[in-house]
Amino acid sequence: MKKIETIENKWDLLYRDYPEIYDEFASISKKPDVVAIIKKMFDFKDKVIADIGSGSGKSTFPLAKAAKFVIGIEPEYSMRRLAVKYARSVKIKNVEFKKGFAENIPLKIGSVDFVIGITIASFHDPENIKRFVRESSRVAKKGGFIITVNIAPGWYGGELAPVILGRSRKTLVDTEGVADKTFTGLGFKHKDFYQMQDYGTVTKAVRTYGFIFGKKVIGFIKKNKVTKIKWKSRIHYKQI
Repeated sequence: MKKIETIENKWDLLYRDYPEIYDEFASISKKPDVVAIIKKMFDFKDKVIADIGSGSGKSTFPLAKAAKFVIGIEPEYSMRRLAVKYARSVKIKNVEFKKGFAENIPLKIGSVDFVIGITIASFHDPENIKRFVRESSRVAKKGGFIITVNIAPGWYGGELAPVILGRSRKTLVDTEGVADKTFTGLGFKHKDFYQMQDYGTVTKAVRTYGFIFGKKVIGFIKKNKVTKIKWKSRIHYKQI
């Protein structure tokens, strides 16, 4: 496959055709770590977790260190393949990966204690959120929790949102606001937090962040020698 300069925010293309770049991008840690923050809020000991939109397992494996068992639900075969390969290489036994979607979770009624979804792209659509919540309520045990982590309204792509979006910024900010209102309307509470992502070099920032977010941001990164990007995220949570 011919390498292109950028996918210009086409996340479905990234997941399907460039899983290795997504994996590198996801491997560039944000501090503090989102899973570490969630683990301080909730007790996962002896619990079963459904990790929705698990990708290559970047959230699944840290969760598995605290839980009894974690089931990664991911629609893209290329991402599941990376996750399974890593799990086998390091001999992690308490994980499993299944094909599935946030709106159609392939698990039985009351089969997990927690349903967790971290940065799921379809959550910009209120109807998808509602379907996800219905499915999560079905597969979670009574007393269990639904937890989601998404970029906070106005922070798509982190602090470089104005560069990435330009004139389209208001439209996406409004969409994020609708998603936030949807979760709130469904009885979710929320907690915000900030993270810093360090790419180390301009070259790596362009190769990963720039590849995903577009030509404008690639030019900005090169001109301003950007190697660190600040993010604001929001945790929504609800007990069943």
